[in-house]
Amino acid sequence: MYWMQLRRGQLDAFDRRTPVILPTAAVEQHGEHLPLGTDCMITGAVIDRLDQAMDRKILVMPTVQVGCSEHHMVFPGSLTLTHETYRRTVMEYVDSVRRHGFRRVMILNGHGGNEAINAVLNQQIGQQYEDLECLVGGWAPIGAPQTRAISEGGHLSCGHAGEFETSIMLSLAEELCVMSLAEDGSIPTRVESMRYDLFGGGVASSYQPFHELSHNGVYGKPSLASSEKGHRVLTVTVEAIQELIESFWEDVKDLQGPA
Repeated sequence: MYWMQLRRGQLDAFDRRTPVILPTAAVEQHGEHLPLGTDCMITGAVIDRLDQAMDRKILVMPTVQVGCSEHHMVFPGSLTLTHETYRRTVMEYVDSVRRHGFRRVMILNGHGGNEAINAVLNQQIGQQYEDLECLVGGWAPIGAPQTRAISEGGHLSCGHAGEFETSIMLSLAEELCVMSLAEDGSIPTRVESMRYDLFGGGVASSYQPFHELSHNGVYGKPSLASSEKGHRVLTVTVEAIQELIESFWEDVKDLQGPA
């Protein structure tokens, strides 16, 4: 159920063991072929399907739409928060939830640039609120064991605006995708083992603005994208997220939503 669609009495009727999902995303360039809101749209699609699959057993907070995208700011249209602004925003969302008595929060991320600060938030939330459990993860890493086999391009094909993000957007809003402008892209790193994609990171990392990783703002192979593939990725990803939630909080399956 969506927090913003509930009246206060409806919200108050929820069992306080109900997991509260806080989606985090970004507004930034995704090559020439995808819209600036790609991360928000994909994260929203994942959440919509998760909400349906879990049948009133989660509460969905308003998405933190603008994330940490300083590394994309060379490209027109990108918006960014500083790490501190983003951190404080998420902390205050979580604090609000806690003040209403909920004690289970999942930060479900849809943007790679948020991952580092989300890891810090995971520690800070756990240390500041001993009575609250926080689960932190991104839709892509959670689904990776299942979605990896769907990729035709393999390693580095599914990075940014690549095979998977383009496929999902084709399945969600084909009218916003201009595939005649899609170009595969990336610039080789100095160390092969440091290269990363949606499935995992390299053995080490070193900050680089995105225009140093890709001349065209694409990291992957949108040339391999298809609507059918996007539908498959969404389906198995949502299944993986649901399984994670129901494994981490085993009594979620038994919760009864309000009448």
